[in-house]
Amino acid sequence: MSSPGSTPHLSTPERLVAELGALPPTAQVLARLQGLLADPNSDLGDVAILLRLDAAMTTRVIKISNSTWFGRGQPCHTIEEAVNRIGFREVFQVVSIAASSAVVAQPLAAYGRGAIRTWRESVACALAGELIAEGLGEDTSVSFMNGLLHAIGRQAFNKFASTAGKTLVDEGFPLEFSGAEFVMLGFTQADAGACMLKKWNFPVENVEAVRHQYDPLEAAEPYDRLASILYAARLLCTAVGGGQTAPETPGEADILATLRLSREDLFAYQPSLQNKLARAEQIARI
Repeated sequence: MSSPGSTPHLSTPERLVAELGALPPTAQVLARLQGLLADPNSDLGDVAILLRLDAAMTTRVIKISNSTWFGRGQPCHTIEEAVNRIGFREVFQVVSIAASSAVVAQPLAAYGRGAIRTWRESVACALAGELIAEGLGEDTSVSFMNGLLHAIGRQAFNKFASTAGKTLVDEGFPLEFSGAEFVMLGFTQADAGACMLKKWNFPVENVEAVRHQYDPLEAAEPYDRLASILYAARLLCTAVGGGQTAPETPGEADILATLRLSREDLFAYQPSLQNKLARAEQIARI
């Protein structure tokens, strides 16, 4: 049965995503870069080869490597020099931040968000996920990417809602706009986002974490843990983005308990997150 306001030809996430048209090549570079980081046999040479496939990204990374954040000694002129200067682990974050302007920094009129706010919320969630994962001894690159792309499905909803002249209502954390999205099409941006990541060849760790960001304990193992980290990252971002934390909601304690985190533990990351976000904003301007 269709939900109120749904349209038959957009009754599944796959059909809604298909309406977006061509996929951004930068997103596919990010998926492959994450794969390189997960492969113990890959090295900086492999990263350089991948980045050379995107001329604009190559130029951007070289420019960042010569900035005050990383610049020392003679300037870098090639992508090989740049990635060696930045380092194997940090190049993932630098490239992701640089690429985020093309992937997530989109104005979302139906959500009442401009491109800058969309970008900031996505990068803040990525950095929050990275901090939490590091503290738990988990893979930081996976949780960083989950945070960066957690709201990517809004792009598909925004295109439909804007065409239909509709706006969506924010219920606040943890559901955000998902109630209005479900009423509109019978599924949420998390479902659409998971579909987009699968289409872009991101690994299942990203797909399932994004899909279950509103109901992490419903995800199959081991993706429930990744989805819980994403949930916690979104909660942490309420303090940084809105200046105050969201009130505790039913089920939250159970989700945090799976990570052996208390609210106090989680919000202790706030100063570090603010510092990392300020640095990311500097890098994005280079």
